[in-house]
Amino acid sequence: MSILYLHGLNSTNQNERTEWLSKFDTLINPLMQYHNYPVDYRFLDNLVIKNKPKLIVGSSLGGYFAFHLGNYYNLPTILLNPALLVTNIVKPDNRALATQSKHYISLGLNDQIIPPFTTISFLKDNKIRHELHTYDIGHETGFEVFLDICSRSNLFPI
Repeated sequence: MSILYLHGLNSTNQNERTEWLSKFDTLINPLMQYHNYPVDYRFLDNLVIKNKPKLIVGSSLGGYFAFHLGNYYNLPTILLNPALLVTNIVKPDNRALATQSKHYISLGLNDQIIPPFTTISFLKDNKIRHELHTYDIGHETGFEVFLDICSRSNLFPI
């Protein structure tokens, strides 16, 4: 299965997660320059159209884009402390949403950067199809939590 991985704002596209994900098939993991240009969906849309991933994984700000791309292209996502309410770096995605997308979400209950309860309210208020798992962590999602949410998604032969 081809996988699209979108890292967070002050993160990188090369890490233990991407190394693990690359064992399953083709991994598309662009180095996002969130600070250098206004991010729009054309670049990411082209990646999805060209590579046809079966899954999108996103962390923090990458989770924002993974969420919207998953909805638009009706793809499952794994979201790690996603920044679902970000509006100062990107324009909100106003495209029609596919209602069948499934989002597997890990939230750190001690996240001081993206308060988990705002994400929970957003998911509930917008009737988003999701499976939520909370962890006693902050914003940084460690590899063990990442493996746990991947396992719970049943998208990997773990």
